[in-house]
Amino acid sequence: MSGYLLDANVISELTKAAPAPQVVTFLTQQYDLWLSVIVIHELEFGVQGMPDGQRRDRVSAVYRTLFDSLSSRVLLVDLTIAERAAQLRAQARRAGHTLHLADALIAGTALVHELILATHNAKDFTALDIEFVDPWESP
Repeated sequence: MSGYLLDANVISELTKAAPAPQVVTFLTQQYDLWLSVIVIHELEFGVQGMPDGQRRDRVSAVYRTLFDSLSSRVLLVDLTIAERAAQLRAQARRAGHTLHLADALIAGTALVHELILATHNAKDFTALDIEFVDPWESP
């Protein structure tokens, strides 16, 4: 595995006035970055919930720029991903954990496409057999 599937928290970090330098470095040093359509939904839902104004416009512009730059690297949810996500949710339930649908679909996407998940929410994925990296952690 060499490519990275970006979780929403990695992308949303770029909208902060002073994004974590480790995240910026991580993103600028990687050439094989991917997005899930589920992450796009999560980010767009967040923007739609913001009040009208400059902050909403700025956040939306950051997302739009990133979405446009990675438009050929957006992964859709298909039958294989849906089935893998269901397996992950069932596995988590048997282990006494709750795996939310969006996280299961993101993890399923990473597994099916053999990508490393880049996320700051390690706790959501530690019970799963999935490779992930936290861009906030220094290499």
